[in-house]
Amino acid sequence: MLATRGLSASIGLHKVCLDLDLDLAPGKRLAILGRNGAGKSTLLATLAGLRAADAGTLLLAGKSYVEHGLRHAAKLRGWLGQDRSDPFASTVLEAALTGRHPHLDRWSWESNADTEIARRALAAMGLAGMESREIHTLSGGERQRVAIAALLAQEPRLYLLDEPLAHLDLNHQIATLELLSQRVRDEGSAFAMVLHDPNLALRYCDQVVLLYGDSRHRAGPAADILDAATLSDLYGYPLRRVENFFVPE
Repeated sequence: MLATRGLSASIGLHKVCLDLDLDLAPGKRLAILGRNGAGKSTLLATLAGLRAADAGTLLLAGKSYVEHGLRHAAKLRGWLGQDRSDPFASTVLEAALTGRHPHLDRWSWESNADTEIARRALAAMGLAGMESREIHTLSGGERQRVAIAALLAQEPRLYLLDEPLAHLDLNHQIATLELLSQRVRDEGSAFAMVLHDPNLALRYCDQVVLLYGDSRHRAGPAADILDAATLSDLYGYPLRRVENFFVPE
């Protein structure tokens, strides 16, 4: 679904990573981990085709974003950013329906089928019965779940999510990761997400990319890379492993 060769990315004078080689196959799940300011969001935006890479090759389903074109790329790749600004008044259902826009012709309106897809996505996020609520009346966690529902309604083959668990309580964090993992298994899609909890990365992701904040990175299978020594070095804080979890010493 996504492949990079020799990919280098930066923001301003900050070198996020150099020479990243990555293969994310259908059915696989990737976590991007690192300290605040390491460049996790920058790398994810680069993988989404929203920022230009400094060097290297980036392919989505075997083609560059330029070869796909904006509309076709949007059908393949779904994006969940951190920004939750809602400049226009809309209902929960209308917000979820924005995920269907890549599938519509330029002057088309959403069909009944599109509405049903959006309703199912809202129900999957525990928002059934809230379709007529105004977005501005929701809590931060509810708005995050609406944004994820819109991404689900888009039905991409690759989900790219920047801190999708922000504002969510523990119940909804686990439910969201379980749902996305189930979609990946059932649809043969894939996801890459920025996470802050290495325990969740170990539990729910097959692959990881670690960003150290000084252009260094490490990428590979989560089970091979996520150990106490590596994470202690990554976060600059001593960690030890307790059964299947990493906790402060």
